[in-house]
Amino acid sequence: MTTKVLVPYDGSEQAEEALRHALRTHDDAEVVVLHIIDPVGKGGKKGAKATWWNMWYEDREKQAEATLEEAREIAEEEGHEITTEIRTGKPSKKIIEYAEEEVVDAIIMGRQGETGLSRVLLGSSADKVARHSDVPVTLVGETN
Repeated sequence: MTTKVLVPYDGSEQAEEALRHALRTHDDAEVVVLHIIDPVGKGGKKGAKATWWNMWYEDREKQAEATLEEAREIAEEEGHEITTEIRTGKPSKKIIEYAEEEVVDAIIMGRQGETGLSRVLLGSSADKVARHSDVPVTLVGETN
């Protein structure tokens, strides 16, 4: 029996689909929705000045809270309550770390549908988690 499910959530359609899937298929489990602030991947810069970094990070925290509020509203629509968490770092690494530290039974996450050269060169966070996690992973969404 699954008692704790982790759903990484970035506000995308695929993440919403994964959240709804988790809520519907694991209705007795605790569902934890995790948002990762990635300081390098999308808009952040290594070695940035402290003032700029603080402003950037505060903005990302506000965006993360708004994104998680959307997740709470989805859960309410589905008749469930969820727990939400925010972490900072490389998404695939932080998802795997969270799953191990918090002892989750399953990870359900959206898949962005990367194919071809971009998938070979970059991979997706979902694929990295699926390949490296000791916890069972269900990928939901596009596979164009």
